[in-house]
Amino acid sequence: MGKRLIFIVLVILVVATELLLPKVMSTVVKQGMMNLTGSDHVTATLTKEPAVLMLGGQFDRIAIQADHAKIDKIVFSQMNMVLDNAQLDMGKLLKGSAVDLQSADDVAITAVVAQDDLAQYLNQTVKGIKNAAVVITPDKITASSTFALGGFVNLAVSLEGRIVGDGQKIKFVTERFLINNALTGNLGGGLLTEIPVVDLNKLPFQVNVRDIVMENGKVTIYLEHHSH
Repeated sequence: MGKRLIFIVLVILVVATELLLPKVMSTVVKQGMMNLTGSDHVTATLTKEPAVLMLGGQFDRIAIQADHAKIDKIVFSQMNMVLDNAQLDMGKLLKGSAVDLQSADDVAITAVVAQDDLAQYLNQTVKGIKNAAVVITPDKITASSTFALGGFVNLAVSLEGRIVGDGQKIKFVTERFLINNALTGNLGGGLLTEIPVVDLNKLPFQVNVRDIVMENGKVTIYLEHHSH
């Protein structure tokens, strides 16, 4: 009778672990991503069979969605991340809710930048830019603003260009620079030819740019990493 009771208890423990551990770990990773990105809404789904191996930081798949996630200095209105065959540092995760990816076979990230968030980024990070308004279309990005030249002269400027990837950097590259609706030459090129947008090294995962797609009102950035 004693052995049977022990067996029943063990079965209950195994079943409870399989049911509860993924939920517990998802909550911890969710908090870690909120700490990392400042997002106000994160969902995390973690899978591993058997689930008890999660305690060693092993996961078959980690799927994360974060709204209003700030990476480097820019806010992404939405980020979706999928990590396959991932290994997390469980010490950092459990002690400080820090998501530290040690390895993953595949990483895929889709990050969306809304035009209002890009305008806010320009206002906050580009010296001299004030009251920027951004319009994104499939063909180009137009940023209109007031530019303080030397701290004395305020000019109405308009930048037209694209978001591009350059190694581990994503940047806004100016193709046309207008002052009071008139094209300029070296003035625009010297001041605002390229504006850094995000440094991919600031992400907790090693990724490269696969594609950047401009649509009406937003830019969607596709990032990926494959270990094989």
